[in-house]
Amino acid sequence: MKKKWLLVIILSMSSLSAGCSFWDGIRGCPDGQIDWTDALMMNDIKYGSGFIHQEDTSLPETGDSLGKVSYMLDGHACSSHKLKNGEATYVSVGTPVYEVVGYQPEFRVIADGRVFQVIDNPNAETLSDLADIEGKVTKISIRRDEDDTLLGELDPEQTKEFLKEYLSLPYKGDIDPKNENNRHARVLIYFQLEDGTTFHTIYILDENIIGYDAFGNEKMKGIIESVVNE
Repeated sequence: MKKKWLLVIILSMSSLSAGCSFWDGIRGCPDGQIDWTDALMMNDIKYGSGFIHQEDTSLPETGDSLGKVSYMLDGHACSSHKLKNGEATYVSVGTPVYEVVGYQPEFRVIADGRVFQVIDNPNAETLSDLADIEGKVTKISIRRDEDDTLLGELDPEQTKEFLKEYLSLPYKGDIDPKNENNRHARVLIYFQLEDGTTFHTIYILDENIIGYDAFGNEKMKGIIESVVNE
């Protein structure tokens, strides 16, 4: 009997050491062909790739290691899986995640040869906590949401005023617009940064929602509308 219990314990420990993949198989995961967003999570902060445009295709300098990916969703997780710390959708297990030199790790990190930018930070109180762009913006341009057509650029004074207002907005996170399908009321705001990369966000003018992260104010809306309507 002791040998039987010992065997059970050994098998249980082996299963645990195999990680989430073992339990995924037991639960029948993955449960179909899943197109995940390219994302990862570290220290409760969710990051995504594909949000950054840059003139130079070379990667920025890497800083300290923040840890390694412990679980990859693609090919393992069910569609209902919620991303957890140390997990990534398309970054392999064991891949290091690094800081980006020149930016707070709460804003950008590097993993598997690409830069990931913050999607959600539950610890952020204002947009300045979310986006580490203060003192790094060289230009702000406005583009049409439907086709990315340039609509105009803010002058230096408008840029200064808009940034001041933008960075001070309280961070709400995951705001649902009333009319999600009205693309004519939306524009894209591109913040050109000193390192050649571009941080961009969406502005829903009729509801004064910016980036689905915060509610804008009338001063910001007035600046954008004055540029768009020129």
